[in-house]
Amino acid sequence: MLDPVSAEPTITWEWEEMDSPTKSHIRGMCAVDDSTIWISGAGGAIYLTTDGGSAWDNLTIPGAKELDFRDIHAEDAENAWVISAGNGVKIFATHDSGISWEEQFVDDNPEVFFDGFAFWNEKEALAYGDPINGKMALLRTSNGLFWKDVTDSLPNALDGEAGFAASGTGICIQNDHVWIGTGGGEETRVLRSTDRGNSWEAFNTPMRKGEGFGIYGMAFLDEDHGIAVGGSYIDSLNTLGNCAYTFDGGVTWAVPDSVPRGYRSCVEFTDSGNYAICVGRSGCEYSMDKGVTWISFSEEGYWVCDAAGSTLWGSGRSGKLGRVRGVR
Repeated sequence: MLDPVSAEPTITWEWEEMDSPTKSHIRGMCAVDDSTIWISGAGGAIYLTTDGGSAWDNLTIPGAKELDFRDIHAEDAENAWVISAGNGVKIFATHDSGISWEEQFVDDNPEVFFDGFAFWNEKEALAYGDPINGKMALLRTSNGLFWKDVTDSLPNALDGEAGFAASGTGICIQNDHVWIGTGGGEETRVLRSTDRGNSWEAFNTPMRKGEGFGIYGMAFLDEDHGIAVGGSYIDSLNTLGNCAYTFDGGVTWAVPDSVPRGYRSCVEFTDSGNYAICVGRSGCEYSMDKGVTWISFSEEGYWVCDAAGSTLWGSGRSGKLGRVRGVR
């Protein structure tokens, strides 16, 4: 069995540090292909590159510089959505590469905190947030224009249970399936729907539970194979209960044979599905067996990552930006 701390990787990946267009903390990232990448974050930061990172367009929304856009989704270089986290929620969309933005949803209640969203296509999506009145918050759009509160479809939240807006990847979609990861409560759970969010079930995971612990990011390769990562952002080197995988669509979860080396805030599959890659403050690992074993390839710290084409992108604190090529 490979030890993720001491074993030499069977492949060699290296982060190439890129010039960043911002000093804002970046937690939202959507890589469309090798050339087109959108990023978002604190201070209303939204940027787009269409040439693989050589140049970035600043797409800050007028009047939105106080918002923290912790998730972003893009269909291509023209069409994108951003969602804010903290002190209420706002969702904006652009259909002209950020030249103009339309406000699609707003809730100014300071107790509202949204963690991320996921899209089936340019018209259908779900956004989730921390509990309000005993349930995780849930919004749905069926036309890509208007968002409706569908919170009542979710099961009751546990005491202390919430989501984490660490990378916008606490919610995943594959075909008709949807998964939402939680933490902070008496159990660390995954909420699952197999009918596009109309009905839900809750399943416990072996990941560490309690305040500050839980699922910070998830990725699903298909309807069966998924990975959850997390741990505690307060204790970045703690490996206890920081990762789990499922081969049955999230009904049962197992602890990997070897785990990432600490708290991890994001995990992604490459386009081919041959690799899963996770990132966090203390480094990065990859898996070649859908999360059963993990191998270290870098001590560079990134908060969010996304893979498209043959490139893995990462970003995080103060706009830190990097890429790894040849990850197909």
